[in-house]
Amino acid sequence: MKEIILSHYTVKDIDPVPWHQTWDTLKDFAERLSPKLAPMDIKLKLRKVILDEMTDDALMSGNTVTIKCPDLKVRETPIEDLIMVNVDYAPCEGCATPDGVNFACRTFKDPNGATYQAIPEEYFMEATLRVAFKAQHDSACGGNCDSCASGCGDEEQGTHPHGTQL
Repeated sequence: MKEIILSHYTVKDIDPVPWHQTWDTLKDFAERLSPKLAPMDIKLKLRKVILDEMTDDALMSGNTVTIKCPDLKVRETPIEDLIMVNVDYAPCEGCATPDGVNFACRTFKDPNGATYQAIPEEYFMEATLRVAFKAQHDSACGGNCDSCASGCGDEEQGTHPHGTQL
């Protein structure tokens, strides 16, 4: 069974509302999708990664969700890179260290201009389906599909990277 791992990064002793909402959404998503992936011989696993040090880099990494599938050599990748969503940082009322110092929260901007601090379920769905598709079709084309998890071939042109028509 191939394993797709979604990891949510947080920082010790901090639980801002957007981070908490992202984790809850991720858990609900995995609970609903796991039974649908099982017949495809895919197991969905969640990890909550709690960073111990409260550094600027750790705070900027808070609320990052990554996806990986070691069986397919899909390295741990932030889902925004996989689904091509922009990330920025914006003020967040509840984002503060235990000492009361406010910090900016990761903010996701979709192609339509909508922004989210709590990651919406459709982002998890799109990233997971891309990797699941790769799991189902990894050896089907016989070519080197390192980019299959982020879209195999030129979808706009309807061609496969190895020159065959889709």
